Amino acid sequence: MSSFHKEGVSLGCLKSSRLCNLPLRELQGNFCVPDYYPEINLSCDGFNTSTQSSRFVDTWGNVLVPVNEGVLKRIIRTFFESGFKDALNEARNNEAVASNPIISSVAEFAFRAMKFMQDWRNKILPHMEEQSIASVATYSETRGWIRASVRYIAWHPNCFKIAVAGVDDLVRIYTDQPAVVPVLKGTTQKWIACMAWRPFTAAELAVGCQKGICLWVIDNNINNHYPITSVQWSTDGNLLASASIGNTDIILWHIDKMESIALKRVGPRCSLLKWSPDGSCLFSATVGNVCRVWYTERKWQPERWAISKGHIQSACWSPCADFLLFITSEESILYRLQFVEEQLFKCSENKQIIKQGKLQEEYSKSFLFFTAECEQKEASPLVDLRKIVVGERELGGKPQALAWDPKGLFLAITFQDTDCIAIFSTTIQKYDLTVSPSSFLTGVGKEYPTYICFQSENRKSPNTVLTVGWSSGRIQFVPLMNS
Repeated sequence: MSSFHKEGVSLGCLKSSRLCNLPLRELQGNFCVPDYYPEINLSCDGFNTSTQSSRFVDTWGNVLVPVNEGVLKRIIRTFFESGFKDALNEARNNEAVASNPIISSVAEFAFRAMKFMQDWRNKILPHMEEQSIASVATYSETRGWIRASVRYIAWHPNCFKIAVAGVDDLVRIYTDQPAVVPVLKGTTQKWIACMAWRPFTAAELAVGCQKGICLWVIDNNINNHYPITSVQWSTDGNLLASASIGNTDIILWHIDKMESIALKRVGPRCSLLKWSPDGSCLFSATVGNVCRVWYTERKWQPERWAISKGHIQSACWSPCADFLLFITSEESILYRLQFVEEQLFKCSENKQIIKQGKLQEEYSKSFLFFTAECEQKEASPLVDLRKIVVGERELGGKPQALAWDPKGLFLAITFQDTDCIAIFSTTIQKYDLTVSPSSFLTGVGKEYPTYICFQSENRKSPNTVLTVGWSSGRIQFVPLMNS
C-alpha cells in the first residue's frame, strides 16, 4: 500500500482490516425509465463516422470518393490539410519510395533531423514534449478511450440536457424533447477527452480536446495548453478551470471578461481537475505522484500531497464537500480524504507522535496530513477492490473511474480489466462517511462500460439515475431507488 504524505512528512500506513468489500448481488431487470429519456446508441447514429468504411468522412474536404493522384500532388495536399509532419510521413511510405525515391530520401533525411531536434528539446524541456494519443488514453477516466464509442458524457447541472462525445469527434446534445439532436463538430475538435456545461446558462459547453478547449457559443484561443484532459466549471459558473498533460499550469478562464489566470507550479504536468460542490476547493492530480488542493479563499494557495507510486486515476467530491474519494493507477483500493475536523485536541496529540517517530495503533488505519495551521486531514482506505468471482462474473481489480451521485447516496466504480460496474450505498453523517456494497451492473454480451456519470438532480423524478456509456455505443439510464 502506498504512503500518502504531505510536503516533508512521510508516514507509513498499515492495511486496515475493516475495508468494505465488493458487492455480491447483481442488479438485474429491465430498467423502466420515463419516456422522456432519449434512446441513444452512437453505433446506430446516422452521423457516426467511426467505422473503417467511412474513414474518408473526416473533414468537409474528404466527403468525395478518393481518386488516384500522383505522389507529389498527394504530399502537397497532405501538407495543406494535416501539416508538415504528416506530409513527411506521406513522402516516406512504401508507395512514395517506389514512385519517387529522390523525394522519399529527402523526406527521410528531414524526418530524422526533425526527430533528432525534438528528442534534444524534450530532454532539455520535458514539459514541451508533444503528447501522443496514447498519453491522453493513459490519464483519461474513460476505459479504452482510444477506441471507445462513447468517450465522455456530461449532464447539464440545471436542466434536462446531456452531451455525448463519440470516437468520431462529434458532440451530440440530447434533451427530453429529442425531435432534433444538435451535433457539434469543428476542424480543431479532435481527441475529445472531457466536457463541462457552464452552470446557470442554457448552451455554453466547454470541450477539452487535442488542441485546447472548444468553447461553444464563445470563441477563445489557447496557447501552449493542450491536449486538454480535464475541464471544470466553478459552481457559480464564473470560472472555467482547465488542465493539460502537455503543460504544468492550471488555467482559470474568466469567460465573461475574456481573461485567464495561470496557477503555476513546478513538477509533473496536470491531468485531472475536480471542483468541490461548494466552490471552495479545486482538486488537481498530475501525471506523476503529486496532487494538490487549491483553496479559493486563500488566494489560490495549494496544499500538496503525494503517493508513493503511480498517479491518481479518478476522484470525486461528496455533495457536502467534506470528503474526497480517489483511486490510484496502481492499487485496487478506494481511498477517502477528509476535509472536516473531528476533534480539535488531536492536533497536539498527533504532533507529539511525529516527534517520537511512532505511529500508535489507533492511527494505523489512515494516512495523516497536517496543514500549516495544524489541522488534521486523513486519507483512509475505504473499499477493497481486488478482483473476485461472483457466479460466472468477474468483478473488481484495478479501478478506472468513480462517479458519486449528487445526493451522496450511491457510488459507482468501473474497472480496467473487468466488465461489471460496482455500485455502493454511501451515507454521510456529520463527520463520518460509510460505504457499503449494494449491487453490480453488467452489460449485454461482451459489452464493457467506457464512461459513467450520474444525472444532475432532476425535478421530474426523485430517483437517482446512473448513466452508462457501453463499448457498443449504447447509452443506458439506470434508475437507483432512493430509500
